[in-house]
Amino acid sequence: MSDYTIAELMSVCMAKEVRDGDLLVQGLYSPMVMVGCWLAKRTHAPHAVIFNVSEGIEGRPRYLPYSTAEPELARDCVAFPDFLHVGELAARGRLDLVFLSAAQVDMYGNTNLSVIGDYCHPKVRLPGGAATTYFFGMAKRSVIWIVRQSRKSFVEKVDFITGVGYLDGPGAREKAGLRWGGPVRVITNLGVYSFDEESKRMKLDSRHPGVSVEEILENTGFELILPPEVPETPPPTQEQLRLIREMDPNGVRELEFKKEV
Repeated sequence: MSDYTIAELMSVCMAKEVRDGDLLVQGLYSPMVMVGCWLAKRTHAPHAVIFNVSEGIEGRPRYLPYSTAEPELARDCVAFPDFLHVGELAARGRLDLVFLSAAQVDMYGNTNLSVIGDYCHPKVRLPGGAATTYFFGMAKRSVIWIVRQSRKSFVEKVDFITGVGYLDGPGAREKAGLRWGGPVRVITNLGVYSFDEESKRMKLDSRHPGVSVEEILENTGFELILPPEVPETPPPTQEQLRLIREMDPNGVRELEFKKEV
């Protein structure tokens, strides 16, 4: 990755999930996702509508700010949404795509952003999922992203279900009263994953350049479905990199990969 970073590669992977005309929402502050959504709008999905629930609909910021509270995100926006408005769209089956992250994800795409350990006596109390459960339950397509894939984040069974995936397998969402939707993709620092149509288990689609299948398996706490041959994730094009760096001149997209001090 001499000429691009993992954050840039993940943003490009996220952009590919956006279809022209999608109504979509991302988590409260997800720099890589924001860059990916803007990249999609500037390339193959100009008619996608982005709901930034912390600020405005279809804002036109001149740069990626450091905080969701910055007015720049609402610059020239068409409206100011809140969770209720976006939630109503989801309940009516009108929300096409949602991007959300998690501390844990399991083989069926269930996510946890609530607690590690027992809910009443947790080892770690996490920030909570805000509207994660609602959006994952109601959106037509869900994309999960994990900054650091490991056996702690890719677990056999999440400690608490914050975001509803395919629960325990085929038919489980329907039995729970969820009429549509479900996770379609997981994007991490190691690779890209989807879900098998029959078993609803996670399968490996591609490994990022420089990452081996063995490294992915070492950092996965459950049995992945593997194709006979695993292709490399295509690297960003020079035009994609130009647009990303133009949209985010301050490198905010890289913050989640900065080493702790």
